Amino acid sequence: MLNRFIKLRAGMAVCALMMLNVPAAAAAAAAEFDRGQALYESHCGECHKSWAHTRVQRKVENVSELRERVVAWSAHTGQVWSAEDIDDVVQYLNRRFYQFTEQP
Repeated sequence: MLNRFIKLRAGMAVCALMMLNVPAAAAAAAAEFDRGQALYESHCGECHKSWAHTRVQRKVENVSELRERVVAWSAHTGQVWSAEDIDDVVQYLNRRFYQFTEQP
């Protein structure tokens, strides 16, 4: 009977420790989610493959121009993006393709 009690208590301790890790796992998953990337891939990625951003004669030369393009294309495609949405997409594109040193 005592061994069964000890095993039960050990199992409860393991469950309690696993429950403590749930918030940490959720935070890690949230950190991995890139909202700008998700918006871009779901609304822009169909037409704009990586070649559009990496071609030698691309027309965007700084973050301001990149923001203007995102605003123009979001309107052109009928998206109703908030300023935060646009910021997220600009930050994603800059990080992923452009690497302009100025801050978006």
